[in-house]
Amino acid sequence: MLSEPPIITLVIIGVSVIMSFSSSFINNFFTPKEHREKVKAMQHKVSALQKEKNENMKTAKSTGDKKLLKKAQKQEKQLLQLQSQVAAMSMKQMRVLPLTMVMFLIVWLLLTGSILGMKLFDSPFYTTGAVAFLPWFDGVMSLSFFYWYLICSFFFGTLWSRIFGLTGGID
Repeated sequence: MLSEPPIITLVIIGVSVIMSFSSSFINNFFTPKEHREKVKAMQHKVSALQKEKNENMKTAKSTGDKKLLKKAQKQEKQLLQLQSQVAAMSMKQMRVLPLTMVMFLIVWLLLTGSILGMKLFDSPFYTTGAVAFLPWFDGVMSLSFFYWYLICSFFFGTLWSRIFGLTGGID
């Protein structure tokens, strides 16, 4: 039966690979490389300024240096400005969200037979039982359809984002 492990476990992995790849591909296609590089450069700048400000604040508090404290406070203001610029630039990448959400809803409907809480048909893939079992601290943790899809999507989404250079994370 398609809704029992290990078949459904592998189906969900496959679907999450395809969905994550599609989402990353669409994001890569609609977001210019220059924009992604600019966001990444600004994030590096924010990270460096944050580190410098924290060191200055720590030193100023331990030594009582008022000039250094004032410098750290100025850096805090600069940091907030830079962070808001990065957030504004990152929001431009959200333009593809409606397209990827429609894709997700269609695939979810096909997998589960329901959408937005409304059951439309019986899917051969959906089960309310456990679809995956992971080792855990006190033995084995069983995962439902939703949680297994969520874990797989996060994992493969991160992987494809790295491959496509979409993440703005600090290397």
